[in-house]
Amino acid sequence: MDERYLSQIAVKEIFPDGQRKIESAAIVVIGMGGTGTVIAETLVRMGIGKVVIVDDDTVELTNLARQALYEEKDVGKKKVDVAAGALRSINSGVEIIPIPERLTSQNARSILSLGDVIMDATDNYDARGIMNRVCFELRKPWVFCAVEGTFGYVKAIIPGETSCLSCFGYPEFGSGVACTVQGVIAPAVRAVSSLAVSTALRLLIGGRDDGDLVYIDVWKNVMDSIPIPRNPECRVCGRK
Repeated sequence: MDERYLSQIAVKEIFPDGQRKIESAAIVVIGMGGTGTVIAETLVRMGIGKVVIVDDDTVELTNLARQALYEEKDVGKKKVDVAAGALRSINSGVEIIPIPERLTSQNARSILSLGDVIMDATDNYDARGIMNRVCFELRKPWVFCAVEGTFGYVKAIIPGETSCLSCFGYPEFGSGVACTVQGVIAPAVRAVSSLAVSTALRLLIGGRDDGDLVYIDVWKNVMDSIPIPRNPECRVCGRK
């Protein structure tokens, strides 16, 4: 076991058994924007065995204020290519698989099948709707993650155990609103991304998660947990 992980192995919630699970796990990160780059970087630094990064976009100047892994020289380049190079330089022991595609109904099953846990780092309802449906079909746990302005949300979704996005009426279709329009600050991105990673680690190591929607506002110093019960009539995870 690599000595670089000694500090996290010393944490009682992880210990050597947990680290071994981390190092043998595969995680798929959908979207390599603000949350996606922070999530991927944190996972790689912690030694996740395989990280699959998915995005079809290129780096823009407006991305640099909040999106880790990118620099001015990267503007115009494919995000997954730049991110993959940066992640490999951080930890050569982690397998990085870049997929320069947008998640669609056509490729979702093949992409999401690659991970033990799926991380939502998207900015649109369409992708989340696809993840919600396909992860339920594949019985893959996934972590919903959204940021706007100074606040954001994180929720674990475990098929057959917790509520899903459709249980509380989250939109299944739509493009969402661009960050340059709705606004977002880097501290909110990093706080929400950190919560998302810790949630994923609990799922990997075997910790319990009740699927509450966790809300955090870094400007108001507020954090809360909102219970989201399963809807027995949900058209995704409920009775058909």
